[in-house]
Amino acid sequence: MQRQRGMGMLGIFMILVLVVAAAIISMKAIPAYLEYFAIKGAFTALKNEVKNGSVKEIKDKFNARAAIDDFKSVTANDLEISKEGGQVVVSASYQKVVPLFANVSLLLDFEATTQE
Repeated sequence: MQRQRGMGMLGIFMILVLVVAAAIISMKAIPAYLEYFAIKGAFTALKNEVKNGSVKEIKDKFNARAAIDDFKSVTANDLEISKEGGQVVVSASYQKVVPLFANVSLLLDFEATTQE
């Protein structure tokens, strides 16, 4: 008599539940990461366009980038502008709350800067 080998129905169900949960989390989190990469791109453009500009010029350029790339998590008022080593450093940090289901949410912390 041979022993039965393979996965049982319960094992398949558990793996299916894990795969569905991972898919739900990734589908909800991907837009937040795409927005972060757009914001990071705006900071890269700021670094290349404005070497030693005024605060108003930096905020105007950032608002123009925000309108082009269509992101709303960071505005020009959220920017932290400082001068380090003779160069202007622009940075921002923000949190994004992504609702998953019922009262369960995913909290993502992001930070972007022109200094690298």
